[in-house]
Amino acid sequence: MSYFKRFPIFLTGLLGLALLSSCAPSAPREAVVSVSIAPLKYFVDRLTGEGLEVNVMVPQGSSHGTYSPTARQMQKLSDSGIYFQVPSLGYEQAFIRRLRELNPEILHVDLGQHIELIRGERIDHGDHFHEGGIDPHIWMSPAVMLQLLPVIKDALVQVYPDLTSQLNANYTEVYAEIEALHLQMEQVSSELTTRRFMIFHPALTYLARDYNMVQVSIEHEGKEPSAARLMQLIRDARAENIPLIFIQEEYDVRNAQLVAEETGAQVVQINPLGYNWPEEIEHLIDTFKTFLK
Repeated sequence: MSYFKRFPIFLTGLLGLALLSSCAPSAPREAVVSVSIAPLKYFVDRLTGEGLEVNVMVPQGSSHGTYSPTARQMQKLSDSGIYFQVPSLGYEQAFIRRLRELNPEILHVDLGQHIELIRGERIDHGDHFHEGGIDPHIWMSPAVMLQLLPVIKDALVQVYPDLTSQLNANYTEVYAEIEALHLQMEQVSSELTTRRFMIFHPALTYLARDYNMVQVSIEHEGKEPSAARLMQLIRDARAENIPLIFIQEEYDVRNAQLVAEETGAQVVQINPLGYNWPEEIEHLIDTFKTFLK
């Protein structure tokens, strides 16, 4: 399901860590911030007016469960003034415990510590797992991003005080943008005639919680569904008249298409790891209005 073969990736990650281990930690470069995923780069870019270099640890089109950062990405991380992390992404486990050793001056901001996380049993996704059963997809809910934007802005002010005026000015505009999408999502949710949708990989857990919807995952315990589970999903979708199936661009569309063919549901592609966060949320809102109202 990933564009990468796991064994070479693992070796690449070890090589990057070995390279960093052989060097003394360098002082943070004032112009570099690292983020775990591209949507966080969007918010840093908007707040700073693209005044800082932003190092994204997982490129778009990659699986956050299996991707191993390159030596260059790790070097950029070791040079960064801040690392913004979303909770419990599998690729981070190889280096997150050594982050302070690699860069003693870095401000490590775990955004999951600032919201109410959705937890469960440890979730094994076959090629990766979410530690402690924490769902990491916090950024896909506008309600959550309203809570997190002040955290991101305050961290940037702390490390880059020379940008304070620009950060404060841009913050008002970006907050208003998120709030408008939040209000649109609330309005759409209040008018839905059906609240259930299917999705291959459960990336909309926080959005479903915050806007009174129900996400039904085709994946089962992080793995391709068995034939028996597919048949059960098809029966459930028919019984509940589920009209919509989301599929992420990095996953195989065949199982989603099979369910759609048997139920008449519409398959819609989404990109939770896309850089243009407002565009992705607007796409979701338009899709809900089209298929669930």
